[in-house]
Amino acid sequence: MKISYEFYPPQDLDYKKVVNEFSRLNRYRPDFISITYGAMGGSQHKSIGLIKAFMEKSDIDIAAHLTLVGKSKTEIKKIINQFIALGINKIVALRGDSPNGKFKAHQNGFDSTADFVKFLIDSNLEVFVSAYPEPHPESESFDFDLQLLKSKTLAGSKQCISQFCFSMDNYQKLIDQLVKKNIKNELTAGIMPIYNIDSLCNMAKKCGINIPAGIINQFSDDKERNEQAAVSICINQIKDLQNMGVDNFHFYTLNKSSLLLKIFDELSFTNYGEKL
Repeated sequence: MKISYEFYPPQDLDYKKVVNEFSRLNRYRPDFISITYGAMGGSQHKSIGLIKAFMEKSDIDIAAHLTLVGKSKTEIKKIINQFIALGINKIVALRGDSPNGKFKAHQNGFDSTADFVKFLIDSNLEVFVSAYPEPHPESESFDFDLQLLKSKTLAGSKQCISQFCFSMDNYQKLIDQLVKKNIKNELTAGIMPIYNIDSLCNMAKKCGINIPAGIINQFSDDKERNEQAAVSICINQIKDLQNMGVDNFHFYTLNKSSLLLKIFDELSFTNYGEKL
């Protein structure tokens, strides 16, 4: 079982706090961490700052998020060179969302994520792409998203990270279709620990993700019971996915460690990311 974590630049720029949260999780030997990137430039310098903070305290392998929206090819090349200068050779390649709604390609940028992926591959970078067990909010359908994943795979990506999803039926459908459509891209399941059910539901709505009533109904005003429910839900999801053949897990940490520590403890992890 391989694990990895996602972190994002905090608004207060307290990079030390984020790195400290990671330090509590580092003993489980993650394969890598990913750092999110500002879509339209607002937080790009913050991402670089957080990456540097991690590099000062750890030798963990870092995958930097990079979006194509709102950027020319020249601007993207400049950003890539920044990452390479920092010693980063892994990119999580994303289209990104336009601030005014529907995506529109930059006049001098990439028309598609597949073209973006090929550009990154040609720059000798290892590229992760996104996968969707449930359709992206702007997508025509699940099959449309699947075709996009296939095009990104044909462009050279060999690894994909899924959007978080709480429907095991949808995960199974994605896994089955990857095989059926001969999409040879190794799936890493994105896992979202539930720190606050209301916040999760709001986030899920924006992402087009359904949170089953059976999960929502496990939460109340009882903080201790909520934590127990969150741990149980996450563990069950991991075990269900392992039964489907998935063994790579990318945890959306929300810059926190407390729930994941309890989850890993319940899973009886050793300090080497393996189960006892």
